[in-house]
Amino acid sequence: MTTPQNLSQNPDGDSGGDGPCARLLDLAVQMAWGIHHAHQEGLIHQDVKAANVMVDVDDGWTAKVTDFGIARALDLGAPGASYGGLTPEYCSPEQAHAAVGARIGLTRATDVWSWALCVLEMFAGDRHWRHGQLAPELFAAFLEGRLPQACPMPPALAELLWRCFETDPAKRPQRLDEVAAAVADVYADVVGTPYPRRPPQGARLLADGLSNQALSLLDLDRADEAEQLWSRAMDIDPHHPSTVYNWAVYRWRHGVLSDEQVVAELETARRLEGERWQEDHLLGLVHVERGADDTARELLASAPDLPEVRSARAELARRVRQPEPARLTGHRAAVTAVAVDAEGEVAVTGDSEGRVLVWAPARQRLRYELTPTAAPVTGTAVSADGTTALVARGREPVEVWDLVRRDLPRVLTAPPSAVTALALNDSGTAVVACEDGRILVWDARTGRLLRDLTHPPTAYAKGNPFTGRMEPGVRYEPAAVHAAAVTADTGLVVTATSRGASVVVWDVGRGRPRHQLVRSRDGHLTGIDVVALSPDGTYALLANSLLHEMHIWETRNDRTHRTVPSEFDSHLMVAVSADARIAVSAPKEGVHRPLRVWETDSGRCLSTISTRQADPEKPEDLMHVRPRRMALSGDGRIAVLGEEYSGVQVYHLPQPGFRAGWSYARPRRATALDDAESRVRRLVERAEELAEQGRTAQAAAQVRVARAVPGYERHPDLRRMWSELGRRARARRTGLLGLWRRYDMRGGTFTFTQRVTLALSPDGELMVTGGIDGFVRVWNLQTGQALHRFPERAGKPHTVLLADEGRLAVSADWDGTAHVWDLASGSRRGELYGDCGLVKCVSVDRAGQRALVGTDDGALCLWDLGRGSRAPSLLRTMLGHDGWVQEVRLSDDGKYVASAGGEDRTGRLWRTATGAPLLHFPVDDTPVALRFAADGRRLFVNTGRDVSVWDVRTRRRVCARPTYYHETLALSADARIAATCGMGTVEVWETDTGRTLCELPVFSGMFDLSPDGRYVLSTNIEDDTPRLWDVRTGTCVHTLEPHPTDIMSVAFTADGRNAVTTDRRPAIRLWELDWDYDFTADDGTAEAR
Repeated sequence: MTTPQNLSQNPDGDSGGDGPCARLLDLAVQMAWGIHHAHQEGLIHQDVKAANVMVDVDDGWTAKVTDFGIARALDLGAPGASYGGLTPEYCSPEQAHAAVGARIGLTRATDVWSWALCVLEMFAGDRHWRHGQLAPELFAAFLEGRLPQACPMPPALAELLWRCFETDPAKRPQRLDEVAAAVADVYADVVGTPYPRRPPQGARLLADGLSNQALSLLDLDRADEAEQLWSRAMDIDPHHPSTVYNWAVYRWRHGVLSDEQVVAELETARRLEGERWQEDHLLGLVHVERGADDTARELLASAPDLPEVRSARAELARRVRQPEPARLTGHRAAVTAVAVDAEGEVAVTGDSEGRVLVWAPARQRLRYELTPTAAPVTGTAVSADGTTALVARGREPVEVWDLVRRDLPRVLTAPPSAVTALALNDSGTAVVACEDGRILVWDARTGRLLRDLTHPPTAYAKGNPFTGRMEPGVRYEPAAVHAAAVTADTGLVVTATSRGASVVVWDVGRGRPRHQLVRSRDGHLTGIDVVALSPDGTYALLANSLLHEMHIWETRNDRTHRTVPSEFDSHLMVAVSADARIAVSAPKEGVHRPLRVWETDSGRCLSTISTRQADPEKPEDLMHVRPRRMALSGDGRIAVLGEEYSGVQVYHLPQPGFRAGWSYARPRRATALDDAESRVRRLVERAEELAEQGRTAQAAAQVRVARAVPGYERHPDLRRMWSELGRRARARRTGLLGLWRRYDMRGGTFTFTQRVTLALSPDGELMVTGGIDGFVRVWNLQTGQALHRFPERAGKPHTVLLADEGRLAVSADWDGTAHVWDLASGSRRGELYGDCGLVKCVSVDRAGQRALVGTDDGALCLWDLGRGSRAPSLLRTMLGHDGWVQEVRLSDDGKYVASAGGEDRTGRLWRTATGAPLLHFPVDDTPVALRFAADGRRLFVNTGRDVSVWDVRTRRRVCARPTYYHETLALSADARIAATCGMGTVEVWETDTGRTLCELPVFSGMFDLSPDGRYVLSTNIEDDTPRLWDVRTGTCVHTLEPHPTDIMSVAFTADGRNAVTTDRRPAIRLWELDWDYDFTADDGTAEAR
């Protein structure tokens, strides 16, 4: 197939039997139609030019007006660069005025002017001007023969162009469909036959067209509108390659997604597209931008010859191949201190046994040992030029080492308390900061003390444990300095504390603070959770985890250089480069957590690098490492991590700068869009008719054919119809057609609890959450739209439940109360109390008629929840346990209750009608899970050590099996299949027999079973990535996009159409699962057409 050309390339070919003039008139009509279509969509193009008109010669000289981004991508060398939404050679007078600062609103008339210039260029054979606003003079010269003429222009067309070149926009033609009709009449007069093409009907754009249009808006600085179009495109086809790529990369560059999330979205689309996927180069572009060069080279090796691919290959050719991450050995104990010089040539590390080693990180090797054993090392520092180092050992004198001579020329007088931070510049100025807040500034070359400073103490309020109130006044305690830096000229010293998050910039010459960020006397905090200082103290990175913001602060002039989104919190170690363009983070605790590289210009995570290293004794296995200390070279190119288990890890980091090109989908012909939309409409209408007749299998056949139409494979209307037919027919799910994230909802600062407390309605349409602020909120689950916030304020909830088909909610909070919420009226119906103690747990039956609360004094209180305006009333109190009740569960029909004591290690089964105990069973003082089957015939008890299945009527144990580590218990809708924790696995088993169906190789305490029992959605203790497993085969069928932090819960909706995952930010993600079904026809067959 011939590659489409644009008009600026003067496409040639057989002009047909009607002559070249007819061909040019034909193209002019199609151009006018295309621009009119954009106008109908509410878009003023503002950059109409010949290079933006694609001509498909193989398709009967079909012209397509594209956005200017496509033209630029196809012909990077074409003259006439766009700036500010215009190209000078095609601009209208009003655009020219706007380009120099005039406040002029552009209208459709500006596109009319540019269209006319394109027509003039075709008839002139080329563009012979540089300024489009001079079109009247140019056109006059053309008509007078002073410009070349490739083809004589019909007089009627010339008259039309004169109207288009009116200087006053209001006097130009306002509708390009009318202009097209006028040119079609000219065509009929010239050729002698009617114009053969029909005007396109303006079919609705699909994902490809919407994504292309979004790129146009982005180039016009209309980002909000572009985001809306990408959202629409993703809803129409969540796996359309160009749309997935563009939308993910856009959000990545704005700090919304991390690099691994972008890769995961593309990998998901790649897996689900299967053989249809032809866009590996999109993954390659992302890997080039994130610095995964080797992976990028593989993906781009056979990529199509596109401009964005050529640009990425050129970038890879410029880059020097970097070594892989390495784990170096030499220490025999936990690494407790790490320091790196400006260029990553020298690193100094110390351990808990006192050993100090000098490394060459850039070459990934050990240079030499400074000290074999001594007191534990608590801090190291190295000068920017790598010639001098400081070593601190608690309260002992600070050692000053000459790294060139490898000797110890002097020590600095023992500090007044344990050293907590060190800094050193090339001039030999040393900063020794201590846990009591003292800051000693030394001349390390002479051993002379220059300054003795004290970091401002930390202010705090003291609580009275007997009254439960805060005592008046503010108290102070010494502030342990955790970070220090000194400028190259020794003029400033910067110190920071972790507790209270205060930062002080000291004027060394005057011996007093120049600037400081500390808690005020009236108790106002700094709003800082994370502080990282650049090596020379020029910049400080300040992060606020509640507001999710990061500030780059210039310490010398007390100026905020920039503020961008941030995911930093106090659980991370953070380091920043000398120019503050690069930051790196690693977790303070936990294993398997990655190293992340951040762009501080945008706040985005540029690159995520695994810290898991191969075990040298078993290369196929990955070692369990725990980072403890981290340092970054001044140039931001090398990071060094010290491990709890004696290893030193070295990473060569990617650098920001390269931006991969956008992906422009090949435009569809308007007639093709019309035909596809009409066919889908006919199929849907037929499917609706068949569904109304109860012939669901035949209706599904029509929908299946509609979903095979290109562009409609995952259309939301077809997805909803398909899912509804599957539900109505109770069809068996046979596999997964698609899986994607619908949204990632953060809410406000106090909207959710840290471990998100939520409940889902049975129909999968509503979600109720409890917030840190004590308010209960109702959401549209499918859209994430907030529907209602109950005006009454309760305590911080730990449990939220839904009943009565989502019309009633019950919550329990840490204040020891429970509340009933009426979703129909939007108000609180009443409060549920314990007998004498505080409420610890709550349960409600399916109909919302009964609720049960367990208290801290062992009582079980059964409540009638009332109806309408009638308040809840206490029915019965059962003295269930000695000590607090840790768990209660009502059966769906409200006839039975199960409870577990937190102190007496006893579980009981009760009949609600009499309050009589029916069964006793042992439990532990660890968390217990209690569940009833939907029909109330089985009770499931998981103690975290074993799980038992009890027959409620006979009170006999049906089966039992061991569980490990966690009390998680997941059941299918009919309770025939269960999933529990195994020894490093998730075990799926039959509840009637206890027989194991499969063991999933995932170490997880958070998972859920799909309603039909065929799939498990799990997390992994080793990462934050949800995975979907097929129970029948025991294989992972899909890996979802990772969360940026610890996942706290996973759950399927009752219909299995969606899944919800939450994380520690806190945030909620909704996933949509597009299932395939096996429909059994019971009324004959109907051929889909």
